[in-house]
Amino acid sequence: MRFLHYFAGIRLLTIMIAGSLLAGCAAPTPAALIPTQDPATFVAAAVSTIRAQMTEEALRNPSPTPIPTATQVPSPTPLPPTPTLAQPAFTPTNTATVAPAISAKFLTAGTFPQNKFEYIPNEKFGLAIRFKNTGSTAWQAGFRLVLTSFQGEVTVQKEAELGQSIEPGEAAEFDLWAFGSETLGRHTWFFQLYSAQGLAVPGGSAVFSYTSK
Repeated sequence: MRFLHYFAGIRLLTIMIAGSLLAGCAAPTPAALIPTQDPATFVAAAVSTIRAQMTEEALRNPSPTPIPTATQVPSPTPLPPTPTLAQPAFTPTNTATVAPAISAKFLTAGTFPQNKFEYIPNEKFGLAIRFKNTGSTAWQAGFRLVLTSFQGEVTVQKEAELGQSIEPGEAAEFDLWAFGSETLGRHTWFFQLYSAQGLAVPGGSAVFSYTSK
């Protein structure tokens, strides 16, 4: 805006000086009294004076420097969510059950020659305890059946040893002698099967009860 005023002032001053010169030409003065000067010299001096005034005014009243407005940074566009692939349902396959190397199943505990459960004191009888080999390896000779606990009185053979090999799926029988107790009442015997290395065979527990009367 100041520059427009500056140029307008120069133009007005030029017109005024030109008008004065024209007026001077209407009433000529003798050449001996008024020296001849170039009109351009007056215009240049006037322009220089106006420029100095404009510069001084600009220094006294500087224009405020416009503050640049902050450029808004566009926020990043969120990426679409990654599609989740549906996982197929896991169906467990049938796992074959592997039999342990050594295991047993208690089958029966009976007496002979008569299979009965009542005896008079000192009456002799035999006790047969049978197991099935449910493992994956044969029972070698040396497996033992051992009396481990009782209720009443012990009148039975406390240990018996297997004298032959028993293949998986086959049954083994341990025969023990016994007799009726003089202590009347019920008597119970608990047995455990052990391997030739002295390890208790899983499933190798047996129990027998009889009454002395």
